[in-house]
Amino acid sequence: MVVEYETIEYRNVVMSTYDIHVSQFEMALEDFNEKLTDAHLTVKGPLFYALYNIPFDERMLIDIYMPVEQSNVPKDTDLTFQSYFYIDQMLMTRVKGQFEANTEKAYDELFRHVMENGYKISSPIFHILRGDDEMQWVEIKIKVFEDDEADDLKQER
Repeated sequence: MVVEYETIEYRNVVMSTYDIHVSQFEMALEDFNEKLTDAHLTVKGPLFYALYNIPFDERMLIDIYMPVEQSNVPKDTDLTFQSYFYIDQMLMTRVKGQFEANTEKAYDELFRHVMENGYKISSPIFHILRGDDEMQWVEIKIKVFEDDEADDLKQER
């Protein structure tokens, strides 16, 4: 199920970019966690990442984000700090269990919804990691806008 009018909204967010092979994803998460620890930052919200490409060639360009308690970061860190992170007009679907297989289905569902409704995608694909000890899921979100040409065609019908 695709939900419309979703947002991503956090204060005091740190970020780091990774260009990796898909098999290195866990290592990138560990590296990001080490950067947080080395910078003495206190985690405040869920980890999320932006995927800039569908990894058909098994390469991923991602930005990994984490909301933190602190309102700045040490100068000697290579983390990028944003005091506010906000994206609206997003579509969202959730993935539970068998993340790899179900994520592909979720992408398909989102992209089909985009095409069927005459939207254009204007963001990378965001993955927000959610859950607790008993159940985990991923919210997958993309920012969209209405394609003016598609609106004109609908009005002509």
